[in-house]
Amino acid sequence: MSPRALANAEIQEVSRTELRQHQSALLRRARGQKVLLIKAHNEEEERVVLDKQYFDQIREKLESLVETLEIAMDRKLFNQILAAADTLEEDLRLGKLHSLEEALAED
Repeated sequence: MSPRALANAEIQEVSRTELRQHQSALLRRARGQKVLLIKAHNEEEERVVLDKQYFDQIREKLESLVETLEIAMDRKLFNQILAAADTLEEDLRLGKLHSLEEALAED
């Protein structure tokens, strides 16, 4: 799932009273990208309920984005990647690249 799709959650606001009275039905609504926002008088007391699979997807994308940012912020490493990218097409055409299976094959 793309980061944009993950960010487009459908948020359904419910009060704590509604949650107490209709807990099972409301918790079933928190599926996929449907998220429950448990409202409170004070914003610090508000809570969010979301599907575990959706949460895992968000966490994986976030970890991936953090790793990408760390690489991009490492000037030396990023410049090495850019330099290597310039030669990839030619290396591929000349057969200088190996598949992942070949690189990880045990002799």
